[in-house]
Amino acid sequence: MAASSMTGFGRAELNLPGAHLAVEIASVNQKNLQVSVYGPEAWPALESAASGWIRTRLQRGKVTARVTQAAASVSTRQWDAEAVEASLDELAKIAQRVGIKFSPDTELLHRLAESSRRASVSLPEMAEVESQIKSAFESALSALVSMRAQEGSALANDLRLRLAQMGRMVEGMIVAEQGSAIRHREAMLKRLKEAGLSLDVGDERVLKELALFADRSDITEEVVRLKSHFSQFGDELNQPNCGRKLDFLVQELLREVNTIGSKAAEIATTKLVLEAKTEIERIREQVQNLE
Repeated sequence: MAASSMTGFGRAELNLPGAHLAVEIASVNQKNLQVSVYGPEAWPALESAASGWIRTRLQRGKVTARVTQAAASVSTRQWDAEAVEASLDELAKIAQRVGIKFSPDTELLHRLAESSRRASVSLPEMAEVESQIKSAFESALSALVSMRAQEGSALANDLRLRLAQMGRMVEGMIVAEQGSAIRHREAMLKRLKEAGLSLDVGDERVLKELALFADRSDITEEVVRLKSHFSQFGDELNQPNCGRKLDFLVQELLREVNTIGSKAAEIATTKLVLEAKTEIERIREQVQNLE
């Protein structure tokens, strides 16, 4: 199993004696796993049980699960006598306030009764049908996981392309910095000559300055680490639950690129560093979507 997104949706239906229910589970991005379960009042134990089922399948994301009535299979619609009586009382009070005689007839009574009809669904005890409920949750979770895997594959492909682009930028930095010590020596000698000073290129002071410059501008160490991070990043994309480690690697990529930027002796390198930092930010945004 490879990288997976944190965004997904799954649905399953649950047929029980007296009711036809739907289980819907949705997940969006979040650093840690947060599970919320909403179900019938008749099943107070559902939240705890369903949270456990979900946590065995998911590692990160904000997950919301709902169990709702899809359709009544064996149900009746009943008049709400209390609601009808309350409506009649309110109408009588209004009529009295405005000085109108209130004489409700059968037609008004029937209309009020029809407007108060409510579905009556009798749910079995949760303990009696828990295996069926769990099966529906598992089906919805499987659909959600499949959707997350598909999006994760697309994100991984995009990240691999961006890593390849980063690799080309790093090669450009290497090329740009080649010979920078020699160019620095020539520029230094030229400035000294223009100032009316003359130093032998073999002078100890010149050699010391060139050595210090070469050490300060050497990006070999950072390049080696960047290439190692690229390799680790690519390997992690083939692993499940890689989001947290990739987030760490993104920070390391930025650290090395910033160091190269502080050492850069050439304008071309500085430009590539700025482009690389922009690309790293795009990579970071994509990584935030991974589980």
